[in-house]
Amino acid sequence: MFAIALLLFLTDKEKLDFTSMPRYDMGGGFLCAVWAIITVSMLLRLIPNTRTDIGARKHYACSYREASAPADIPAAKNRLHKGALASALAWIAFNAVIFYALFSLSLLSPAAAIVLMLFYAVCDLICVLIFCPFQVFFMRNRCCVTCRIYNWDYIMMCTPMILFPCAYSSSLLILSIAVLLFWEVSLRNNPHFFMAETNRNLTCDCCEDKLCILRNNHEGETI
Repeated sequence: MFAIALLLFLTDKEKLDFTSMPRYDMGGGFLCAVWAIITVSMLLRLIPNTRTDIGARKHYACSYREASAPADIPAAKNRLHKGALASALAWIAFNAVIFYALFSLSLLSPAAAIVLMLFYAVCDLICVLIFCPFQVFFMRNRCCVTCRIYNWDYIMMCTPMILFPCAYSSSLLILSIAVLLFWEVSLRNNPHFFMAETNRNLTCDCCEDKLCILRNNHEGETI
């Protein structure tokens, strides 16, 4: 989707103008496909299902298995919250720079917002499979399975939509905020779901995702 959006941006930006939806041309069809795929993906985060990684569904009771060893939950929560706050501030600052640069270059448009949103989606995959700056510089978590901000991905992805409010962008933003709030409320009410120290399903020996093998990282580590 990112490749198609980039091609349309370079050849005919008007096809990516989601503020003029609904449209019945090729651009309108592509925008509808983008909206539908992202919307369905977000809806899957709002219901317990095994199609998503354990890192994205650890806030559900069905993904929790009590660890045998006691843990210092307040200290662990404090560590998680500090990393999350630093990540949020870094994301806001980063986007402020990006938006200002696009504005300065007279490139700020609905088409640019769509391309940027899909570029963020590609970056999300890179973070999971190859390298995550949030993990390395802010969260300091072992892997995606234990990531405090795993379900922040959609609100981060949809950030460019705040620039051009309309039915198309607002619906994506509202749903991404719902995913975020559901996650944060669950963390507040059940912090023990989110930590390998208290949730055995998040430990290396019980992990089913094995993303660390793809990243060649933490092989054989257990908690």
